[in-house]
Amino acid sequence: MSLIKIDPAKAAKLTIADFEQRIQARLDEFARTKTYDGILSACTYATSPTERLATEGQRAVDLRDATWQTAYQILADYQNGVIPQPTWAELEAQLPELSWE
Repeated sequence: MSLIKIDPAKAAKLTIADFEQRIQARLDEFARTKTYDGILSACTYATSPTERLATEGQRAVDLRDATWQTAYQILADYQNGVIPQPTWAELEAQLPELSWE
């Protein structure tokens, strides 16, 4: 699921901050598919007494955590010289698929 458009000419020049902003935007856009304000808003419903909201909230928490865990592992691999700097497309392809199911 790629909701963020990127100029291929700039792909190799992204900073860590650029990657973090794109990852956050990706998560926020996903949460908005269920009309939440963003991923943080969706996550707050994990403890809701309403079953549907609690289920969606926990899914948001799980996806947020898995996404950042994966992203920071890729960053560590890059910083340690294990891999070359990935483009946004390469990084996004390795992130968990965002779906409500």
